[in-house]
Amino acid sequence: MQLVDAHCHLQSDDFGRPIEDILDEAAGAGVVKLVTAAASPEDWGACRALAEQHDAIECALGIHPWYVEPEHRDALGPLGDARACGAKAIGEIGLDRKVDSPPLVLQMDLFRAQLEIAIEIDLPIVVHCRGAFNDLFEIVRRMGLPRRGGMIHAFSGSIEVANECVALGFACSLGGTLTYRNSRKRERVLRRIFPDHFLLETDSPDMPPVGLTGAPNVPANITRNLRAAAEILGVSEEVVAARTTANAARLFDLEL
Repeated sequence: MQLVDAHCHLQSDDFGRPIEDILDEAAGAGVVKLVTAAASPEDWGACRALAEQHDAIECALGIHPWYVEPEHRDALGPLGDARACGAKAIGEIGLDRKVDSPPLVLQMDLFRAQLEIAIEIDLPIVVHCRGAFNDLFEIVRRMGLPRRGGMIHAFSGSIEVANECVALGFACSLGGTLTYRNSRKRERVLRRIFPDHFLLETDSPDMPPVGLTGAPNVPANITRNLRAAAEILGVSEEVVAARTTANAARLFDLEL
C-alpha cells in the first residue's frame, strides 16, 4: 500500500529526534509522500528546505489563523512565489472563532489575501476552520477557489457542513480523531466524503491516535487512522489507502 500524509508539521521541534528517523519509520509504514504545512512566515524557509532535502516531503506555505499579525498584511509577497519555490499548496490558512485572539476580522482579512494569492498562482489551499464554516463559505462563494480546490484539515463539522464543503470544491482530511469511536456524526461524515473527497492525515506532532497520547504524534501512526477508517466504512485498508492516496495526488499534483 502507498499512503500520503496529507497534513503534518515536520518542521516542528517537538519530535525530539532526527527527521531522518521520522521519515524511515513513515516509509516502513507505507507512507510515500508527506505534506508539511507552515503555520507562520517563520516556518516558510524550514518547510521549503525539508521539501528540497527529502524526496518524500512536499510543502504548503501560509499563515495559520492563530498566528496572523497586522504586519502580515504587508508580508505576503513571498507567497506569490510559492509555486515557483516548489510548494504544493497555500496553507495552513483559515478561520477560528473558538479563539479570542487574533480577532476574527484580522483572520478574515489575511485569509482573503492568502486565498487571492492561491487563486492567482493556481495552488490549492489547506484550511483550518473551527466554528467559522459560515464565514468560510461566504468568502469562498464570493471569491471562488483555485482550480484544484482545497482541503479542510482535521475536519470536525456536521454532515450538512461536509455537504457544503464538497459542493464548493473541498476535500476533507481526518486524522487521529478517527480512532475515537462511537461517533455517529463522524461515521456519517466519513461515508459522505468517501471515496472521492477523503484524505488521511496525522497532523503530527499533534493529534495522536487513541493509546498514543503523551508522546509526539508521528507520520507512521497514519496506519492507525487508516485502520479506523476502513473499519468504520466496512471496506479493506487497501481500498481506503488507494482512494485517499489518489485523492491526495490529484489535489496536490503529486508524483508518486
